[in-house]
Amino acid sequence: MANPGQAATKARPPQAELFTNLLQCRSIAADAERLACFDRQVGAMETASQRDEVVVLDKGELNKTRKTLFGFSFPKLPFLGGGDDDDAAKEEEGVSHIQTTIASVRSLGYGKWQIGLEDGAQWMTTEAVTGRDPKVGQSIEIKRAAMGSFMGKIEGGRTIRMKRVS
Repeated sequence: MANPGQAATKARPPQAELFTNLLQCRSIAADAERLACFDRQVGAMETASQRDEVVVLDKGELNKTRKTLFGFSFPKLPFLGGGDDDDAAKEEEGVSHIQTTIASVRSLGYGKWQIGLEDGAQWMTTEAVTGRDPKVGQSIEIKRAAMGSFMGKIEGGRTIRMKRVS
């Protein structure tokens, strides 16, 4: 059993070998050798970045990426907020819904619609939209619902079930 006085250690996702090699350069005492190490490792990172073998994202870009992936099912990946730690769960709550504008609509028949959003995401209603048909320029809010489903509310309408298609 853990000692109550001990601080819980936060599990971190594994870091790329290129990055850990760069960090190890700091431990070299001799200035010339340390600089040579940094130059070599930064060059390796630059080459890997140019080949799209490594990508460096800041927190803002990561959150933007999470938003564009809203509605897709992925395995629990630590860098996208999956996992058991409290911070990741809190961040995931920040992407529990999106609010945006409808960029395109296409009738699928029987009151169902395919709706394109500003960011290019495509959603479809899985039940009939009653009342007013969705129109380009209207606002839409899509929220996570029970058991992996999603509910959408188009400006001035009722809440309807939706799923992401692309």
